[in-house]
Amino acid sequence: MAGIQMTVKSEREKKLASVLVFATSLSKRIEKSHDASLAADIHAQIRGLPLQSSSAISAKKSELDKRGTELWNLSTHMRRGEADALATEKEYNTQKDRTFSLLRAFAFLLLETAARQDTRGRQRKSCVRLMKVALKAAKACIDNEELVIATKVLESAAEYQEKMVKPIGSAVSGETELTDRLCLEYFAMRTTLAWRQERMDTAEHMFSQCRELIKNLAPATAEVLGDLLYEIGKEALLKNSYELAIRWLERAYDVLGDRNLEMHNLEISELRLSTMQSITQAYLKLRTPEGREKAWDMMRLMDTDFGDKMAVLLLKIEMLSTAEPIDSNEFYNVLLRMIRTIVLNNTNYKTIMHHIHKLKDQDNIACRALDDLIELRLFREENQNWIEKAVITRVWIGTTKDCTENTLENFQALFDSVGQNLKASLSAPATHAAQTLIWKRVEVATVQEQYDVAEKWGRLCLHTIFEKAGAQNKAKIGRKIMQCSLSRQDYVAVRNAYNQMSDTGKDEPVTRYLMYQASLRCGDAESTADCLGFVCRSSAKDATLLYACVMEAQSMGDKRQAINILEQVITTYENTAPTCIHLPALLRCTARLLQSELVKNGEMNGNIMVQLCKLFEGACSQAKASRRRPSTPAQQLFTVKEFEWFSKNAYNMSLKYCTEMAPSILAKLLDTCTEFIKLIKEQSQSDAADDICLRLVFCEFLAACTYTTLARAEDNIQQCLQYYLEARKRSKEFQQAVADGIDKLGGSAQADIISKHFQIVKLELEAVLKLEKWDELDDLFEQCWKYKSPDHYETLADLVLVIHSCVVGAGLDVKYQHKILSVLHKIIDLTCRQPGNDLTKLSRWLRCLFNLSLNFDEKTSLKCIEQVTHVAAKRQGDVDHYPQTELEWLATTTYNRAIDYYMQEDDEKCKLWAEKSFVIAQWLDDGGAVRNLLMERFSGLQWDSK
Repeated sequence: MAGIQMTVKSEREKKLASVLVFATSLSKRIEKSHDASLAADIHAQIRGLPLQSSSAISAKKSELDKRGTELWNLSTHMRRGEADALATEKEYNTQKDRTFSLLRAFAFLLLETAARQDTRGRQRKSCVRLMKVALKAAKACIDNEELVIATKVLESAAEYQEKMVKPIGSAVSGETELTDRLCLEYFAMRTTLAWRQERMDTAEHMFSQCRELIKNLAPATAEVLGDLLYEIGKEALLKNSYELAIRWLERAYDVLGDRNLEMHNLEISELRLSTMQSITQAYLKLRTPEGREKAWDMMRLMDTDFGDKMAVLLLKIEMLSTAEPIDSNEFYNVLLRMIRTIVLNNTNYKTIMHHIHKLKDQDNIACRALDDLIELRLFREENQNWIEKAVITRVWIGTTKDCTENTLENFQALFDSVGQNLKASLSAPATHAAQTLIWKRVEVATVQEQYDVAEKWGRLCLHTIFEKAGAQNKAKIGRKIMQCSLSRQDYVAVRNAYNQMSDTGKDEPVTRYLMYQASLRCGDAESTADCLGFVCRSSAKDATLLYACVMEAQSMGDKRQAINILEQVITTYENTAPTCIHLPALLRCTARLLQSELVKNGEMNGNIMVQLCKLFEGACSQAKASRRRPSTPAQQLFTVKEFEWFSKNAYNMSLKYCTEMAPSILAKLLDTCTEFIKLIKEQSQSDAADDICLRLVFCEFLAACTYTTLARAEDNIQQCLQYYLEARKRSKEFQQAVADGIDKLGGSAQADIISKHFQIVKLELEAVLKLEKWDELDDLFEQCWKYKSPDHYETLADLVLVIHSCVVGAGLDVKYQHKILSVLHKIIDLTCRQPGNDLTKLSRWLRCLFNLSLNFDEKTSLKCIEQVTHVAAKRQGDVDHYPQTELEWLATTTYNRAIDYYMQEDDEKCKLWAEKSFVIAQWLDDGGAVRNLLMERFSGLQWDSK
């Protein structure tokens, strides 16, 4: 038995020694900044405390008390150091707070261990001392969520509370008051602990112990208890336990309300206000009529005691804003009271603005509140940023809903006041925001055709407080005012608005366009011309305004003015237009306008025809470009109907004025018509209509004739040849068009086309002749026989003779002469077969063919003689007989050819040609005189005998 006691004693001594060693080392360990295991070590030591009484502990009582006191003082020093230090590391500071709370609990338990060794019993003084330490240690543990340790500390303190209730020996009144306060604080701390442990039944029990000690408490004690009860109620409120919150908050209010306010310090007053606010909020959260009524009762108490407090005013506004319906006048009165009394800072300013925003549906009240805020406080504060935000909000609210009659007047008065009280105009961002809001009213009034109202809003946008609006925005607003004045037909007002603009704004094209409208309508020719010239010079990339000028002039019936504009449009912009304008419609409208002015007093205006030609060329260019651009059918501006319109109009003008217009213009117009026809044929899925084919044939025919005319009149050789090339091109296109469509035509139309075909071939032959494309003659001559056309053989024969002379003059090979004369020979053959042919022409062609082939192709010449004798014999005795002069010339020439061979001693050919001359001469109607003469001379020739 004695051995066991010795072992227990030894263990206790070891444990005591361990605690003292640990306590001694704590000071140095705490001084080290980051000791991660310190809190855990203290926590482990606390689990073994307090130590049971023993002789060893009694011997170390003083040292335990000393160590406990040192550690307590050290913890106090730590708390003061933390208050002065900057919180740099959140995790580190959290660890340090835990260490602080554990250190206090450890220090208390050392002191408690030492106190237990008092053999004389607990003295009141010792109990008071330890109770104070226990309460502070427990509070530190509760604050740092060390609830188990806090429970341990308070359980140890329970003995002191009992000792103080049953005092040891006599006690003076001052000591009684102190012990009562400590007991109250003890129960309050137990209530706090139970609350933190979510043991509300225990908390209720501990608070019931407090009730007996609440009477006649000092303000400081009341503040501590009231704060505790307030925190419990506030947490219940946050957890939506509204009835529980009301119970604890009213307890706090009772504690604080029982105190005479004159005895309270500022903290108690603020705590009482916070408690009353929370009670009001809790009642409101109940959402019952009774709860709402009690909330208003509490609000009336707050209004009486703390009426000028920002928090009270805000809560009252919150309550008013949730009411149905809102008492807007009372809301305004609270706001006005707030505006007049509170200290303005950024937070309070934002708060006021936030609650004014809530009144936006009652825009009149909101505007009054903003006006009061600006006038009563903001001007005095001279805070430009606040004033700007208030003005923007005022504009926003004032322009959101339908405006009353005095809205504009109120804005004008407000802006005038702002301008007088501000040292500078509104900043650029504020100006932009306000003007954007006002601009919406301008647009709305314009859409509603309330142009006078829109104009007033526009002038409000130009108030001097918006000086930083920027030149472009000012110009835009000025133009809107001009537009409104134009709509009201007040041209004086338009000019006044223009004169008030800056030079930059005046010189913008849109501004000048508006002035052009006004000047045109009021008949100011000088101003109209000046504005139009400026618009033209400024529209380098966009012709929209010029087109608008055209339409404006046309709407006014001033066609001459419209034509003047169009001349600049066509010259400068090549018939292009912005995407917002339907280009084909605009071009058609322009063409009709020009056509209406084309002929005056029976004479065609050449300049307008030039303009028309350019317009059609531009339309053609744009039409072809539109076909090249990928687009959907809906995006395709130039449709088949558009092609048809431009094609027909170009064609009709070409035919109608072909004799009056210059050939060069006619050629361009015909080219345009041809291109549009090609576009029609490309677009059409089926074969083109007959009229389209016929129109294309006539265009190509007239174009070939026109280019030939130009070539004949051109003195410059290179340009002349270029025209002939173009004529050839048109001729070939004509032939292709004829080949494609001739079968679709009727008899008379077909005959006309054949006639034109023959003429085209002759024109192409002329071109080939001028271009000296000799190898291409064969193909052209073949074209001559494609369609029968006897009526045109005469001109063809003449052309062949001209071509032959050119071939001879060019010194070309004889083969070319053979080809050309074979054509003439074919013409003669075809003519001979025709009944009723003209012998005069035929005889001339035969003579030419005979004469031209005589020197290099006697066979052809001899064939001509046979043909002549055949025709002469056939027509002998007719009235229309073979011409005598032609027969006489041919007989004489043939005989002379025989003499030439006689001189060359070619007797065979001499006799052949002589016989031919006798045959021709016999058909002369001279009684055989010429024939006899020739035969007589031939008989006189001497022949060599062989």
